[in-house]
Amino acid sequence: MRAFSRLVTALFHFEMHAREQTLTEAWHDEHTPDDDRLIRDELAALLEDANYTTVTMAELDEALEQESLIPLRFDIDLEDYEDLTVDRRGSRIETVEIPKWKGLRTVEHTMTVDESVVVHSLVKPAEWFEQRGIDPADRNLQPGHRSLKQFQNVPRADIEMLLPSVQVRMRPIDTLMVGVPAVVSGIVVLFTKLAPTLGLIALLVGAWIGVRDDTPELDQTALVLLLGGAIALGGFLIRQWNKLKNRRVEYLKTLSENLYFRTVGDGPGVIHTLLSAAEQQESIEVVLAYRFLLAASPDGLTSDELDTRIEAWLAADGGDIDFEVDDAIAKLDDLDLLLDDDGRLRVRDLDDALVVLDRRWDDLFQYA
Repeated sequence: MRAFSRLVTALFHFEMHAREQTLTEAWHDEHTPDDDRLIRDELAALLEDANYTTVTMAELDEALEQESLIPLRFDIDLEDYEDLTVDRRGSRIETVEIPKWKGLRTVEHTMTVDESVVVHSLVKPAEWFEQRGIDPADRNLQPGHRSLKQFQNVPRADIEMLLPSVQVRMRPIDTLMVGVPAVVSGIVVLFTKLAPTLGLIALLVGAWIGVRDDTPELDQTALVLLLGGAIALGGFLIRQWNKLKNRRVEYLKTLSENLYFRTVGDGPGVIHTLLSAAEQQESIEVVLAYRFLLAASPDGLTSDELDTRIEAWLAADGGDIDFEVDDAIAKLDDLDLLLDDDGRLRVRDLDDALVVLDRRWDDLFQYA
């Protein structure tokens, strides 16, 4: 069985190597429509072979509407993309403690975490943004740019933060936390530092519009009063602006930290990782299906019986997995290992299977 597994893995590795060469060359070439189509189709097939599940646009919209587990609010325009696919694989349920009120109390939250998420995006061309008067730089986008990224351990409610054009926005509670102190501080500054200045300004405006007959004299004391008021007002506005800017920097830091610790790969590196995962999944499917059919010889199994036995074996080991029995049977048939008789699935015995696989390996390269 070790020799059988090595031969199966070697055959799939050779196949995946050829696919990697084709896909990597298309990625690095100029992005013609043919290249874009090849990359899109090959990535979709590769993600399917690696047993990834595509996230629908409805699920993305739901994630945008849900409250994020990360204390941030995200804003994304999905129309910025020519192509956008998000695929996930492996999920688990986790219970985490979320701090509230600056850590004074915590709340337990049960969430679904995706073990691996792949995001493939192609930004629309510059003409699309020009027609709508949008500056793509404001959305952290480069027209026509293709991106491929892989992340790990992503809360499903926060999956939208992985998109390239994600924008951080203030939540209502954050607006209150910044706005209320600013209003209170403004009232204090108004009545303690700006009252004399505002009184003088009111006299000057009244005299200018003719409400008052007397015109106040702008002596040195009045000028100092006006200058002091201007400095106090300017200092107040600068402090509030810095507070707002620091809060935004804090938000961006939180987002960057979450993306940094979840990022696995980028660009061609993701292609290599996906090919390795697809090779592993394809090999496992074949070895499992062959092993269970071999154990059922000479009577064989139906497709449903094979599916049930393998899933029961996986469940006993703690894995709730939907085994793709049709895909596994098709691979066995392609490797010429399957013997089908009256709807009962049988496979070649081990010695014969090793000869067939070894011959296939020898025939990969033929020279006169």
